[in-house]
Amino acid sequence: MNWIKLLAIGIQIFIGFAVAFFYVRILKRRFLGMLWGATVVGIIGSVLGGFFLNDIFAWMVNNITTVNYVATISGALFLIWGFSKMTHDGRD
Repeated sequence: MNWIKLLAIGIQIFIGFAVAFFYVRILKRRFLGMLWGATVVGIIGSVLGGFFLNDIFAWMVNNITTVNYVATISGALFLIWGFSKMTHDGRD
């Protein structure tokens, strides 16, 4: 595995964490497991969004790591939002 693929994986993990942090700490939404639970779901959503939404947003990929930021952020936001609706529906 070369360094570009490792960097791409690191970026997807960071985006998943950043979206989870935004959702739990900034928007003050409750989530099962709070920040850690949202981080796990955000990372999974980031990877899945990057995989499934990559073709839709393929025109946005203009970087060396080939990480589609729009797809990864969209996937993380969607999955965190969906899990949040299934577990809690409210603010702290």
